[in-house]
Amino acid sequence: MIISYPQIEIFMLILARVAGLFIDAPILSAKSIPALVKICLAIWISAALWFVVPVKYLPDSMPAFVFALSVEVFVGYIIGFISSIVLQSAQAAGDILDMQMGLSVANVLSPTTGAMTSITGTFMFMIALVVFLMVDGHHLVLSAIHQSFVAIPIISFIDFSKPDLLLQILALLKFFWIATIQLCAPMLLLIFLSDFSFGIISRVAPQVNVFMLGFQVKPSLGLFGLMLLSPLLIRHMMVLIGQTSNELAKNLILLSRR
Repeated sequence: MIISYPQIEIFMLILARVAGLFIDAPILSAKSIPALVKICLAIWISAALWFVVPVKYLPDSMPAFVFALSVEVFVGYIIGFISSIVLQSAQAAGDILDMQMGLSVANVLSPTTGAMTSITGTFMFMIALVVFLMVDGHHLVLSAIHQSFVAIPIISFIDFSKPDLLLQILALLKFFWIATIQLCAPMLLLIFLSDFSFGIISRVAPQVNVFMLGFQVKPSLGLFGLMLLSPLLIRHMMVLIGQTSNELAKNLILLSRR
């Protein structure tokens, strides 16, 4: 089979969008995966999509081709970013819980993100990652990158000045914080009740050092509440992942509008 120059251009554009997906997509962006494995996987996915994606026309100059590559990377990054919102919300919820439980100073190196994260944040992130795999979230990401070539064909013009695009970005931030608060609210309520009880104890028996007592009680109480409510958290994470797929579809439709 003879590969022509236009076909190589199409492959490079497909590879650019797939490479953008690897920047922030769940599992695919993990720091623990070697870079060579990511490169081979990106090339393999691009080769699988090479002759099935619709192409209307190709850029006629090198500056236009470079600009098209940057747009493709941006589209792939948006897909990966939206797909990882639930996992990032779970980690943010764990970080908030660690601050309330007094465990924020005990940070560990996360092999997934390659950064220092809190203990509860890492635990919540791993739970969300397992749930993401249980509901075939990785298939959702691969299906989204495939369907994106139908919604947003190669060499599509994206108007970044549209007000709807800014509103959708704000809606994603709203979704992120709502998901974060929903995941950590039950444990925060338990910790608040413990602080309220310590306040009553300090008024009734001022000789009791409630400050030191809180350091011993609140971490155990928070972890106990987390273990007790884990089934509800897992169920709610499944609901959030379903909502994430809807947000992903809305963003692809918004970007595809001319």
